[in-house]
Amino acid sequence: MGTMACEQAGGTGVVLCADADAVVNEPDGAPLEWDQINWRSVERDVSRVRRRIFAAERAGDAARVASLQKLMLRSRSNVLVSVRRVTEHNAGRVTAGWLIHKP
Repeated sequence: MGTMACEQAGGTGVVLCADADAVVNEPDGAPLEWDQINWRSVERDVSRVRRRIFAAERAGDAARVASLQKLMLRSRSNVLVSVRRVTEHNAGRVTAGWLIHKP
C-alpha cells in the first residue's frame, strides 16, 4: 500500500489526500500554488482530450479511445479541473455521497 500525501487546496479550506505513489503527468516546473495555475490553459487541455475521445469513438477506433481515456485519467489538467469543480463550482451545494444532518 502506498503512502498518503495531503495538502490544503489554496484558500478553499479543503484538504486533499492522494496516494503519493500515484502517477500523474506533470510538466517540470508546473506551478503548485492554486492561485498560480493558468486555468484557461488547463481547461483547454482537458477539452482537447475530450474532443479527441469523442472523435475516436465516432470513428469506431476502440484502441485509440482506450488510450486517450488512460491519458485523461493520468492527466494533471484533468485532476486540477476535477478538484476545482468540487471545491469551487460546487461550493455550498449538497454533493452526491455527502450527507448533511441539520439539527
